[in-house]
Amino acid sequence: MFVTNHALSGVVIGRMLNRHPVAAFIVGVGSHLVMDTFTHWGCDMRAPGGAELFLTAAKRDGMLGLLTMAAGVLTVDKRARPATEAAMTGAVLLDLDKPLLHFFSWNPFPVSVQRLHQRVQNESPDGLANEIRFGTGLAAFDLVMTVMFRRRAASLHNGHVDATNTCS
Repeated sequence: MFVTNHALSGVVIGRMLNRHPVAAFIVGVGSHLVMDTFTHWGCDMRAPGGAELFLTAAKRDGMLGLLTMAAGVLTVDKRARPATEAAMTGAVLLDLDKPLLHFFSWNPFPVSVQRLHQRVQNESPDGLANEIRFGTGLAAFDLVMTVMFRRRAASLHNGHVDATNTCS
């Protein structure tokens, strides 16, 4: 799964667990493993041009993922920032192996974590459509949540409490 999609899922998790950063981090890591079980884009690194294709995609996705994480932190309520940061960190953490292996030939994770992460991977050169669907859906959900939380905050600030909206 693109790191951007993992970051987008972290925003959702952080908002849902907005008062529980440790739980948000743990759920973020779990979400990474669950998302990787779905068919997602991957290229054959041994095929001609595979490494170059991977690096091109990784550079673009890495930059978009960083922008997504910055936007996620900037758009959440200050009280939810620690949980959102923790959830996004957890959600992208397992993919740190890729740049660290590429640049430093070092995988920071124990062999058991590496095996688990590899076992759940469901990569395919045909998985790009799923990546786009996941990303679009998560971004839309993040946007809806942002609007809902801002309206609720404005309502509370103005002294109007919406009894039907119990999110905190």
